Amino acid sequence: MSLAVIRDPKPGAPDAVLAIGSFDGVHRGHRALLARVVEEAGRRGVVPAVLTFEPLPRELLFPDRATPRLSTLSAKLHAFAEAGIEIAYLCRFTREFAAQSPEEFAHRLRLSHGARLVLVGKDFRFGAKRAGNVALLAAEGAKLGYEVETLPTVADHEERVSSTRVREALSAGDLELAAHLLGRAYAICGRVVHGAKLGRSLGYPTANIALPPGRPVMTGVFAVRCGGAATRGLEGVASLGYKPGRSAIDGLAT
Repeated sequence: MSLAVIRDPKPGAPDAVLAIGSFDGVHRGHRALLARVVEEAGRRGVVPAVLTFEPLPRELLFPDRATPRLSTLSAKLHAFAEAGIEIAYLCRFTREFAAQSPEEFAHRLRLSHGARLVLVGKDFRFGAKRAGNVALLAAEGAKLGYEVETLPTVADHEERVSSTRVREALSAGDLELAAHLLGRAYAICGRVVHGAKLGRSLGYPTANIALPPGRPVMTGVFAVRCGGAATRGLEGVASLGYKPGRSAIDGLAT
Protein backbone atom coordinates (compact mmCIF):
# COMPACT_ATOMS: atom_id res chain seq x y z
CA MET A 1 0.00 0.00 0.00
CA SER A 2 1.44 3.40 -1.01
CA LEU A 3 1.54 6.41 1.29
CA ALA A 4 -0.76 9.35 0.55
CA VAL A 5 0.68 12.68 1.73
CA ILE A 6 -2.05 15.23 2.45
CA ARG A 7 -1.01 18.82 3.10
CA ASP A 8 -4.41 20.51 3.13
CA PRO A 9 -6.97 18.15 4.69
CA LYS A 10 -10.66 18.80 4.13
CA PRO A 11 -13.72 17.76 6.11
CA GLY A 12 -14.84 14.23 5.32
CA ALA A 13 -11.53 12.43 5.82
CA PRO A 14 -11.74 8.64 6.12
CA ASP A 15 -11.97 7.20 9.61
CA ALA A 16 -8.49 6.56 10.97
CA VAL A 17 -6.29 5.53 13.84
CA LEU A 18 -4.08 8.61 14.06
CA ALA A 19 -0.65 9.04 15.66
CA ILE A 20 0.57 12.60 16.28
CA GLY A 21 4.17 13.74 16.61
CA SER A 22 7.32 15.18 15.08
CA PHE A 23 8.83 11.70 14.51
CA ASP A 24 12.34 13.10 14.05
CA GLY A 25 14.60 10.18 13.17
CA VAL A 26 11.73 7.64 13.42
CA HIS A 27 13.55 5.75 16.19
CA ARG A 28 12.50 2.55 17.99
CA GLY A 29 9.99 4.38 20.17
CA HIS A 30 8.35 5.95 17.12
CA ARG A 31 8.29 2.60 15.33
CA ALA A 32 6.52 0.97 18.27
CA LEU A 33 3.88 3.69 18.05
CA LEU A 34 3.50 3.24 14.28
CA ALA A 35 3.18 -0.54 14.70
CA ARG A 36 0.39 0.02 17.21
CA VAL A 37 -1.37 2.36 14.76
CA VAL A 38 -1.26 -0.24 11.97
CA GLU A 39 -2.36 -3.06 14.29
CA GLU A 40 -5.31 -1.15 15.74
CA ALA A 41 -6.38 0.26 12.36
CA GLY A 42 -6.50 -3.28 10.97
CA ARG A 43 -8.58 -4.47 13.91
CA ARG A 44 -11.05 -1.61 13.48
CA GLY A 45 -11.14 -1.65 9.69
CA VAL A 46 -10.01 1.98 9.36
CA VAL A 47 -6.99 3.76 7.87
CA PRO A 48 -3.61 3.87 9.68
CA ALA A 49 -2.51 7.52 9.62
CA VAL A 50 -0.09 10.00 11.16
CA LEU A 51 -0.19 13.75 11.69
CA THR A 52 3.22 15.42 11.62
CA PHE A 53 4.50 18.95 11.20
CA GLU A 54 6.69 20.96 8.83
CA PRO A 55 8.63 22.86 9.97
CA LEU A 56 9.05 21.09 13.28
CA PRO A 57 7.39 23.11 16.07
CA ARG A 58 10.69 23.82 17.86
CA GLU A 59 12.17 25.25 14.65
CA LEU A 60 9.44 27.88 14.44
CA LEU A 61 8.88 28.63 18.11
CA PHE A 62 12.46 28.43 19.39
CA PRO A 63 14.76 28.94 16.39
CA ASP A 64 17.74 29.87 18.57
CA ARG A 65 17.41 26.60 20.49
CA ALA A 66 16.36 24.33 17.64
CA THR A 67 18.34 21.10 17.58
CA PRO A 68 19.70 19.51 14.39
CA ARG A 69 17.30 17.26 12.54
CA LEU A 70 18.01 13.55 12.51
CA SER A 71 16.19 12.94 9.24
CA THR A 72 14.89 14.76 6.21
CA LEU A 73 11.17 14.98 5.52
CA SER A 74 11.50 12.55 2.62
CA ALA A 75 13.28 10.00 4.84
CA LYS A 76 10.56 10.36 7.45
CA LEU A 77 7.80 9.78 4.90
CA HIS A 78 9.68 6.75 3.56
CA ALA A 79 9.80 5.32 7.10
CA PHE A 80 6.05 5.87 7.49
CA ALA A 81 5.40 3.93 4.28
CA GLU A 82 7.71 1.12 5.39
CA ALA A 83 5.79 0.86 8.67
CA GLY A 84 2.48 0.40 6.84
CA ILE A 85 1.03 3.88 7.33
CA GLU A 86 -1.38 4.80 4.52
CA ILE A 87 -1.97 8.53 5.10
CA ALA A 88 0.51 11.14 6.34
CA TYR A 89 -1.15 14.45 7.17
CA LEU A 90 1.62 17.01 6.75
CA CYS A 91 0.61 20.08 8.72
CA ARG A 92 2.26 23.39 7.87
CA PHE A 93 3.21 24.58 11.34
CA THR A 94 2.74 28.35 11.52
CA ARG A 95 2.31 30.83 14.35
CA GLU A 96 -1.40 30.96 13.49
CA PHE A 97 -1.63 27.18 13.84
CA ALA A 98 0.29 27.29 17.13
CA ALA A 99 -2.08 29.96 18.47
CA GLN A 100 -5.26 27.90 18.11
CA SER A 101 -6.98 26.77 21.28
CA PRO A 102 -6.65 23.16 22.46
CA GLU A 103 -10.36 22.70 21.78
CA GLU A 104 -9.95 23.86 18.17
CA PHE A 105 -7.10 21.42 17.63
CA ALA A 106 -9.08 18.55 19.16
CA HIS A 107 -12.04 19.32 16.89
CA ARG A 108 -9.79 19.42 13.83
CA LEU A 109 -8.61 15.85 14.51
CA ARG A 110 -12.11 14.45 14.02
CA LEU A 111 -13.36 16.80 11.32
CA SER A 112 -10.35 16.94 8.98
CA HIS A 113 -8.32 13.87 9.93
CA GLY A 114 -11.04 11.29 10.56
CA ALA A 115 -9.74 10.34 14.00
CA ARG A 116 -11.45 7.43 15.73
CA LEU A 117 -8.47 6.63 17.93
CA VAL A 118 -5.62 9.07 18.61
CA LEU A 119 -2.26 7.73 19.80
CA VAL A 120 0.20 10.11 21.45
CA GLY A 121 3.07 10.09 23.92
CA LYS A 122 2.16 10.55 27.57
CA ASP A 123 3.80 14.02 27.66
CA PHE A 124 1.96 15.27 24.54
CA ARG A 125 1.04 18.97 24.69
CA PHE A 126 -0.89 21.01 22.14
CA GLY A 127 -2.71 24.27 21.52
CA ALA A 128 -1.79 27.84 22.37
CA LYS A 129 0.92 28.06 25.05
CA ARG A 130 0.91 24.23 25.15
CA ALA A 131 -2.20 24.45 27.29
CA GLY A 132 -3.65 21.13 26.15
CA ASN A 133 -2.59 17.78 27.59
CA VAL A 134 -3.62 14.15 27.20
CA ALA A 135 -6.44 14.42 29.75
CA LEU A 136 -7.96 17.41 27.95
CA LEU A 137 -7.60 15.67 24.57
CA ALA A 138 -9.36 12.57 25.93
CA ALA A 139 -12.19 14.68 27.34
CA GLU A 140 -12.67 16.53 24.05
CA GLY A 141 -12.36 13.29 22.08
CA ALA A 142 -15.16 11.71 24.12
CA LYS A 143 -17.45 14.56 23.01
CA LEU A 144 -16.36 14.38 19.38
CA GLY A 145 -16.36 10.61 18.87
CA TYR A 146 -12.78 9.42 19.22
CA GLU A 147 -10.68 7.72 21.88
CA VAL A 148 -7.21 8.70 23.06
CA GLU A 149 -4.48 6.25 24.01
CA THR A 150 -0.93 6.74 25.24
CA LEU A 151 1.76 4.14 24.74
CA PRO A 152 4.27 3.12 27.41
CA THR A 153 7.69 4.64 26.91
CA VAL A 154 10.16 2.43 25.06
CA ALA A 155 13.18 2.24 27.35
CA ASP A 156 16.75 1.09 26.95
CA HIS A 157 18.75 0.42 30.11
CA GLU A 158 16.04 2.27 32.07
CA GLU A 159 16.42 5.39 29.89
CA ARG A 160 13.79 6.53 27.44
CA VAL A 161 14.48 5.98 23.75
CA SER A 162 14.21 9.50 22.34
CA SER A 163 15.42 11.72 19.52
CA THR A 164 17.49 13.63 22.09
CA ARG A 165 19.38 10.47 23.09
CA VAL A 166 20.03 9.65 19.44
CA ARG A 167 21.46 13.15 18.88
CA GLU A 168 23.64 12.87 21.95
CA ALA A 169 24.99 9.51 20.78
CA LEU A 170 25.77 10.84 17.31
CA SER A 171 27.37 14.02 18.66
CA ALA A 172 29.60 11.85 20.86
CA GLY A 173 30.55 9.67 17.89
CA ASP A 174 28.83 6.61 19.41
CA LEU A 175 27.37 5.22 16.19
CA GLU A 176 26.74 1.83 17.80
CA LEU A 177 24.46 3.32 20.47
CA ALA A 178 22.74 5.52 17.88
CA ALA A 179 22.03 2.46 15.71
CA HIS A 180 20.69 0.59 18.74
CA LEU A 181 18.30 3.43 19.60
CA LEU A 182 17.21 3.91 16.00
CA GLY A 183 16.83 0.21 15.29
CA ARG A 184 19.04 0.59 12.23
CA ALA A 185 22.31 2.21 11.20
CA TYR A 186 22.15 6.01 11.08
CA ALA A 187 21.76 7.21 7.50
CA ILE A 188 21.71 10.53 5.69
CA CYS A 189 19.94 11.08 2.40
CA GLY A 190 19.97 14.09 0.13
CA ARG A 191 20.21 15.38 -3.39
CA VAL A 192 23.52 15.33 -5.26
CA VAL A 193 24.58 18.90 -6.07
CA HIS A 194 27.42 20.47 -8.01
CA GLY A 195 30.56 21.31 -6.05
CA ALA A 196 33.91 22.88 -6.88
CA LYS A 197 34.98 19.83 -8.97
CA LEU A 198 37.97 19.32 -6.66
CA GLY A 199 37.24 15.61 -6.24
CA ARG A 200 38.32 14.90 -9.81
CA SER A 201 41.93 15.47 -8.78
CA LEU A 202 41.75 12.70 -6.16
CA GLY A 203 41.39 9.86 -8.62
CA TYR A 204 38.15 8.63 -7.02
CA PRO A 205 34.50 9.34 -7.90
CA THR A 206 32.96 11.87 -5.51
CA ALA A 207 29.54 13.38 -4.91
CA ASN A 208 28.35 16.39 -2.91
CA ILE A 209 25.14 15.72 -0.97
CA ALA A 210 23.06 18.69 0.19
CA LEU A 211 22.09 18.34 3.85
CA PRO A 212 18.93 19.66 5.54
CA PRO A 213 18.94 23.32 6.65
CA GLY A 214 20.80 24.08 9.87
CA ARG A 215 23.87 22.51 11.34
CA PRO A 216 24.39 18.75 10.96
CA VAL A 217 23.95 16.53 14.00
CA MET A 218 27.60 15.44 13.76
CA THR A 219 30.68 16.35 11.77
CA GLY A 220 33.80 14.44 10.83
CA VAL A 221 35.13 11.85 8.40
CA PHE A 222 33.36 8.48 8.32
CA ALA A 223 33.48 5.12 6.58
CA VAL A 224 30.14 4.77 4.80
CA ARG A 225 28.08 2.55 2.55
CA CYS A 226 26.34 4.52 -0.20
CA GLY A 227 23.09 3.55 -1.87
CA GLY A 228 20.98 4.92 -4.69
CA ALA A 229 23.84 5.44 -7.15
CA ALA A 230 24.39 1.82 -8.22
CA THR A 231 22.69 -1.56 -8.21
CA ARG A 232 24.60 -2.45 -5.03
CA GLY A 233 25.91 -0.54 -2.05
CA LEU A 234 29.24 1.20 -2.54
CA GLU A 235 31.87 1.48 0.18
CA GLY A 236 33.22 4.98 0.63
CA VAL A 237 34.49 7.77 2.85
CA ALA A 238 32.36 10.80 3.74
CA SER A 239 33.48 14.15 5.08
CA LEU A 240 30.40 15.49 6.82
CA GLY A 241 29.79 19.14 7.62
CA TYR A 242 32.86 20.98 6.33
CA LYS A 243 34.62 21.42 3.04
CA PRO A 244 38.35 20.70 3.28
CA GLY A 245 40.14 23.90 4.22
CA ARG A 246 36.92 25.69 5.15
CA SER A 247 36.15 26.85 8.69
CA ALA A 248 32.36 27.11 8.51
CA ILE A 249 29.71 24.45 8.18
CA ASP A 250 28.37 24.67 4.66
CA GLY A 251 25.67 21.99 4.67
CA LEU A 252 27.45 19.44 2.49
CA ALA A 253 28.48 15.84 2.88
CA THR A 254 31.24 14.94 0.44
